[in-house]
Amino acid sequence: MSFSPQQKQRTILRSDSGFGSDHNLDYALDEDWQVLSKGYAARRTGSIARKAVHAHWLELGSERWVTLAPQAPTYVRPVQYLLLRWQTEKGDLKHATVICSVLEWSWSRIIEYYDDRGACETEIQADKAGLKICKRRKRHLAAQETLILLSDLAHNLLAWTKQWMQMPGEFSTYGTTRTTEDVLSVPGLLKFDEHDRREEVQLNHLYPHVDQIAEGLRQLLEHFGHP
Repeated sequence: MSFSPQQKQRTILRSDSGFGSDHNLDYALDEDWQVLSKGYAARRTGSIARKAVHAHWLELGSERWVTLAPQAPTYVRPVQYLLLRWQTEKGDLKHATVICSVLEWSWSRIIEYYDDRGACETEIQADKAGLKICKRRKRHLAAQETLILLSDLAHNLLAWTKQWMQMPGEFSTYGTTRTTEDVLSVPGLLKFDEHDRREEVQLNHLYPHVDQIAEGLRQLLEHFGHP
């Protein structure tokens, strides 16, 4: 699948420090992608932090500050190279660099968008547990690509199913694991007629919250016209 330059300019590659080497960032920037990444080199970060003693720091709240990194490295395209500082519970000051190619964004917006990656990581971890795919590595590229696509499809189907079932209360907040194990794993029985058409769905009445799950199943079947 190929992307046009316009599509690439609207697409941000957001990653943690594992991607943020100079080589990787230069490659992505040279290919016209937008990037938002944590810097890779811890030694470089320490050197930059020592040079930022008299820098103007923008307070972000929660004991966090950000400033423009002094003497930042250059890349094949202009970027905003920021130095992030925060205080740990023990009172220690920690630093990290954040690189962003979206030049019109403010410092606070860059950090806000970078922080959003945490939700993505949480979803990936929930998928691994809920879909029982803790081992993602395959020997062949085609098999690995297929696994990734099936994982994405399963994730989307679970997200859509919650909307289709219109589950009430706490069920609407369930992630992948609880949706799979607590809602979709209810013991039951399907009955079909002589033409293999579904006649009835029976659920174990002793299962926790079975009434709410049964109502959600009814909503799901109605959404698809009782297939």
